[in-house]
Amino acid sequence: MNDKQTQTENISEAEPLPGEQATPEAADKHEDALETIKELKAESQPPKKRNWFLFVLSIIFFPITGIVLLFKWASRKIKLSITIKTTIIFAFLFGVLMSAYVIFIISSIESRLTLVGTEGAWGYITRLKITSVILVAAFVALGAAIGYIASTYMMTPIRRMIKQIDEVGADNLSMRLDDVDTQDELKELTVQINEMLDELESTFERQSNFISDASHELKTPISVIQGYANMLKRWGKSDPALLDESIDTLLTEADNMKRIVQQLLLLAKIGNLSMSKSVFDMGEVLGDIVDQYKMADSKRNLSFAGSEIFVETDKNMLIESVRALVDNAIKYTAEGGNIEVGCKRNGDGAEIWVEDNGIGISAENLPHIFERFYRCDKSRSRAAGSSGLGLTITKSIVETMGGKIQVKSELGKGSRFTIQLY
Repeated sequence: MNDKQTQTENISEAEPLPGEQATPEAADKHEDALETIKELKAESQPPKKRNWFLFVLSIIFFPITGIVLLFKWASRKIKLSITIKTTIIFAFLFGVLMSAYVIFIISSIESRLTLVGTEGAWGYITRLKITSVILVAAFVALGAAIGYIASTYMMTPIRRMIKQIDEVGADNLSMRLDDVDTQDELKELTVQINEMLDELESTFERQSNFISDASHELKTPISVIQGYANMLKRWGKSDPALLDESIDTLLTEADNMKRIVQQLLLLAKIGNLSMSKSVFDMGEVLGDIVDQYKMADSKRNLSFAGSEIFVETDKNMLIESVRALVDNAIKYTAEGGNIEVGCKRNGDGAEIWVEDNGIGISAENLPHIFERFYRCDKSRSRAAGSSGLGLTITKSIVETMGGKIQVKSELGKGSRFTIQLY
C-alpha cells in the first residue's frame, strides 16, 4: 500500500474534531471527500486482468487444480520441511492413482461376475477387495518411501550449502561453496552465491586496506603538524622566522594529507567503478596529455611518439593512468631530462609507454613498486611529494580496463612503463 493510499484511508476514517458540529454543508463536503477518496483508490489500484485461458483450464481440470491449491495453502500454513512435503505429495499421488486403478478393476470384475453368476464369485470379490486395500496401503507406503528418498537425495546439496554458508563470517570471507555435481538450478545458485562472496570479500578487503593505509600514511603528517603547532604555541609567537617556517610546513603537510586522502578514496573506489566504453583516437588523447604537461613543466623535455589508433575503452580511466605515469616520471627525472609518451598498435590490442632517463629503479626494488606506499628512496620520495600510491592506483585502473602494466628499469639510466590494452 502506497503513501497516498494510507493518507486517503486516514482521511476517510477521520472523526469530527471536538466542538465541531455536523452541519448539512459539512455532511455534503464529507460525502464529496469520500467520493474523491474512492476515485483515488480506484486509480492507485488498477483492476486485475484475469487470464481466461488459465481460468477455463482450472475449471476443466478442477480436481487436479483443487489438489494443487490445497497443497499450496497447506505449505503456507503448515511449517514442514521440504522432505516431508515431498513425501506427503508422493504418498498422496500414489494412493490416488492406485485407488482409482483398483476401483476400476474391481468394478469391471464385479460387473462381469454378476452377469456370469459363477458360484463363489462374491467370496472372490470380497478377497479381491481386501487384497486391493492392502496393495493400496503398500503402494502408498512405497510412494512415501520413494518421495522421502528422492527429496533427501535432492536436498543433500542444499543442506551442505547451508552448512557452508553458516561458516561464512567477517573473519572467514574466503569460504566458498563447493561445486554441486548437477546441471540445474542448484549449480546456478552455487555460482551466484560464490560470485556474491567474491564481491563481499573484495569490498571488505578494500575497506580494511583503506582504514589501515589511512592510519599508516596519515600518521607522519599529523605528527609533523602537531609538533609545529606545539612549537608555535611555546616560542613561535615572537619569532617571525619560526612563524613563517611553521606556516609553510603546516600548509605543505596539509596538502600532503589532502592528496593522500584523495588517492586513498580513489583506490577504494576503483573496485566499484564500472567501465564506460567509447571509441576514440588514443594517439590524439595522449598527444593532448603531453601538450598539457609541456605547458605546466618547461624544465623537462616531454615528447610524443605515436600515430592515429582507434580503441574502445574507458577514456577517463586511460587518461588517469597515463597522467599518473607521467607524474611519476617527472618526479624522478632531473631538470633537462627527457620523457617520452608513445603508443602503437600491438596485434588486436594497443600499447602505451612512458619512458624517461631519470634515476631508474634498482633490481631489488623493481618487484615491489606497485605495492601500496612502497618507496624506493624514502627521503627523496617524500620530498618529491610522493605518497607511494600513484603506481598502485595506475595498476588497479589498468587491470579494471582489462589490461596489464609492465616496467623495465635500470638504476641510473631510467625507466619504461608499458600498458597493454586488449
